[in-house]
Amino acid sequence: MNDMMIFIIISIVLNILLISIILIRSPNEISLKENLTPFNFFASSSSAEKSIDNLIIVLITFYFLLALIHIIQGFF
Repeated sequence: MNDMMIFIIISIVLNILLISIILIRSPNEISLKENLTPFNFFASSSSAEKSIDNLIIVLITFYFLLALIHIIQGFF
């Protein structure tokens, strides 16, 4: 497996994670509680919102760093 295939797999996984997390994170608090009911990770919806927002920021940052590495790798 070459480097390009690894980048493709990682970017697909990141896309799926970002889309699913953004869909779970809705602007309506009642809808957020309904989406998080199967998962008992969070004590309150406000802590869930903060955690999900932080996770989205980390995933987006990782996604852009991955793209930057891919572009820089193309020069060598």
